[in-house]
Amino acid sequence: MTTIFLLNYGEDMMTDTQKKLDAVAQNLINKHYKVHKAESVDEARIQILNIIGKDDIVGVGGSLTIRAVNIIEALISRGNKVIQHWLPEATVEEVKEARRQAVRLSDVYLTSTNAITLAGDLINIDTYGNRVAAMIYGPKKVIIVAGYNKIMENTETAFAHIRDKTAVRNAMRLKIDNPKGFCKVATIIYDKPTDTDITIILINNELGF
Repeated sequence: MTTIFLLNYGEDMMTDTQKKLDAVAQNLINKHYKVHKAESVDEARIQILNIIGKDDIVGVGGSLTIRAVNIIEALISRGNKVIQHWLPEATVEEVKEARRQAVRLSDVYLTSTNAITLAGDLINIDTYGNRVAAMIYGPKKVIIVAGYNKIMENTETAFAHIRDKTAVRNAMRLKIDNPKGFCKVATIIYDKPTDTDITIILINNELGF
C-alpha cells in the first residue's frame, strides 16, 4: 500500500514552491521512483551526466525542458551517442526513424513529462506515443526532468492544462493551426512501471510548458 505524503494541499501548498517540490518528491519516492531535486539547470545537467554512463546510447524525446538543460550538447561532447528526432534539415522519414530508434536502441531515454500531480501521478498527452512508450516499457533506464511549473493539483487540472495551454503553445511554436492534433495518446502513470528504472529530476525553475 502506497502512502501519499500530503502536507497541506490548500492555498499555502500551492503558493510555496519549495513545499510543493518536497511533497511531490516524497510522493514519487513512495511510488518507487528515484528522485533528485536541483536548484538550477546547471545542477540538473550534472546530475544527469552522473546517472548516464559514458558508453550509454541516449535517446531523447521531444522536449523543450531537455533542450533548456543543455544536456544533449554535454553528452555528445563527452562521447555519448545521442539519438534525437529534432534534427535540422532532416527528411520526414529520417525524423520518423530517429523517433523509433530513440525508443528501441537506447540504453537511457531522456525526456520530460507534461505534468506531475501533487500525488505523484505522471500525466502525458502525445501525438505519436513514442515518449510515453519509452517511459513505460522501452529502454531499461529513463530519466524524466521537470520544472516546478509542471506540478499540477490533480489529474483533471493536469489534463486541462495540457490540452488548453501546452498544446496551444506548442501549436503556436510550430505554426500549426490545430492544437488538438497534438492530443492523440493520453497516459496516466500511477506508479513506477516494474521493469523500468526511472529517475525523476525536479528543478526549482520554470521550464517548458
